[in-house]
Parts: sequence; structure tokens; C-alpha cells
Amino acid sequence: MALAAIGLALGGCSAGVISVPPSEGGAWAGVSGTGGQPSNVGPAGTGGSLLNTLPTSTVPVGGAAGGTTEIVPCTDGEGCECSALSVAVIGKPGKWGADPNGDSDTALQEWLNSSSAGTAKVDNYTDRPTLTSDFLAPYGVIILASLSDDSLTGPFWTFDDSEVAAMQDWVENKGGGLITLTSYTGDGREVNPTNQLIAFSGISYNMDGIYATCMDWRACGCAHSNTLSTWIKTDPVIANLSNNVTWVGLDNGRSINAPADAHVAATVDGPKNALVGKLVGNGHVLVYADEWITYTSQWTGQGNSSENDPTCAGFLPEEDYQIAQFWYNMIKWSQPSATCFKIIDVQQPVISW
Repeated sequence: MALAAIGLALGGCSAGVISVPPSEGGAWAGVSGTGGQPSNVGPAGTGGSLLNTLPTSTVPVGGAAGGTTEIVPCTDGEGCECSALSVAVIGKPGKWGADPNGDSDTALQEWLNSSSAGTAKVDNYTDRPTLTSDFLAPYGVIILASLSDDSLTGPFWTFDDSEVAAMQDWVENKGGGLITLTSYTGDGREVNPTNQLIAFSGISYNMDGIYATCMDWRACGCAHSNTLSTWIKTDPVIANLSNNVTWVGLDNGRSINAPADAHVAATVDGPKNALVGKLVGNGHVLVYADEWITYTSQWTGQGNSSENDPTCAGFLPEEDYQIAQFWYNMIKWSQPSATCFKIIDVQQPVISW
């Protein structure tokens, strides 16, 4: 139930070929930023970048012509016509996945660093940063995780009026993409700091608990999470959020209040809103009801006690859930100007749009 913040730089990238690290993963070390500084130590201590530490393969992106290819590393925009997607994850890591003591919530960071071919990079802020225009400016996407000193016990952070105004300006005027997660703890007060920061959008979390309806009990038992499966595909504004997604795990989340000018993308029985997006000025706000989509047990099986259970073969979350695609859709929707953002993942293929 945790994530920190993700940012994207804007711009357009020409067709061609980029140098892609193999999707072998790579541990995300040192997720313990202090003093408001990001902790983004990559697998080889390279500031979160895998481009210079792993072998590369040539993968066409766009429509390279004539059979000639050129390797174009897209690290921070160098050698490419657009900058890397800069993502900031703000908040404490979640502690309550399928295995409360062995289920890391760093799957998203590992995936972006190992599978984006250098078109995305992540900064983690696990200590409370001061939100100013200068702090927010480098990022195209920000992900709010557990805004607390401890994701289970708090205390929960508060933000002053200038910080709330800075976040609103970053979204409305600078075109930022804001994604929020919740349900890291049973204490409903966890929603207060996030509600503070998204109040300008008119969207807010409730303090209740919601569950998705299990669509296959063997899959739910092997994943240790129920299946979010009710997607709203008729609203063109948010239809792509469920593009090529059937199920993701949602377990004891919090429902979302959606104003009339927002767009509901997913619901659970009630009906209660589980995913709500809104276009706010030049930017996008996307509010999700849970945090299970951050745990490695739901992405790769790491930390899932059922991983080696023979009765779970074919029913494990990495087999039945489309979490990588779901995250791609959310990031892409939140920051449509990130036209160079690519995911190349052999283990969990993602369809770009």
C-alpha cells in the first residue's frame, strides 16, 4: 500500500530504435529518502538508471524505415528528441501485501527502471518533502502513496495552504499528471492528506472499506486479493484506462467521491467508485481506491506464499492480472504529452496506445 511519486518530462519522440535493457528486473535499493531528498538508487547504484549497467538489445519504436536502425539511448533526453518521463513517488512504503513481511511494494519502480528503455525514471520521497513549484517542476507525473510517517500507524502528514496551491498550479497550469493511491492502513484518517492535495479537483476519498467482487475464487485465493473487473468503457475520456485490462487485485480499498464533471473508470458492488479521473485545466488527476497494484506479489509472484502451490498453477496474479498494462494506461492517461514513454516487457507484454 505504498508508492511515492512519479514525474514525466514532456515532448515528442521521433520514430526509430531505442536501446532497451532486457526485462530481467533489478532490485530497487535504498527506498529511504531523507530530508525530502529522493532515494532512487538503482540496481548498481547508478541513480536509478539501468541503461549503463545491463546489456542492451535493439528494439524498433515507431516506424523505422529502410531496414537501417540506429540505437538511440533515451536517457534524460540525450540523443533523443524528448526527455525521459520523470516520475515522483511520494509517501511511505506499504506493509500489508499478500505476505505482510515479505511483499515489497517497489514493483512499479523496478518495472519502470528495467522495462522503459530509459524513457522513464523514478524518484522516491519516503520522507515528507515540502511541495513548492520548484520541487514539482521537474516531474510530469506524481504518484501519492501513504502520506505518513508510518503507513500503518501514522501520524499522517498535513500540508499548508502554499503547498496545496503549488500542487493545484502544477496540475492546472503546468499540465502535471497526479495519480493517488490509498488503503495502506485500517485507519481512515489516512485519506486526509491526500484529500487536502486533491481538493481542487472536487474528487475525494471516503474513510470506508470496499472490496472488489471475486470473479474466480481460485485466482483470488492464489493472489490473496479480489478481482477488480467492472470497467467503464463507454466514456471516451477514460476508456483507455482499462485498455487490455480484465482483472487487477483490489483488497479493502476506499471508495471515491466523483463530482459531476469527473469520469468514473471502474466501480465495485454498491456501486462504489474505485477509479476516477478528471481533466483539470491543462492537467489530469487520477484517483485509485487501493494500493495492492504496487506489491511484487501481484506483479511477479515475489512475496506470494502461494507461488509454489501446485494447485495455483495457472491462477497466480502474474498469470491472471494485467497490472503492468494497468499502470501503463494510468501513466499514459495522466500525462498524454509523454509521447516517448515506452514499455518493453517480455514477461508482461504491454500494448501501447
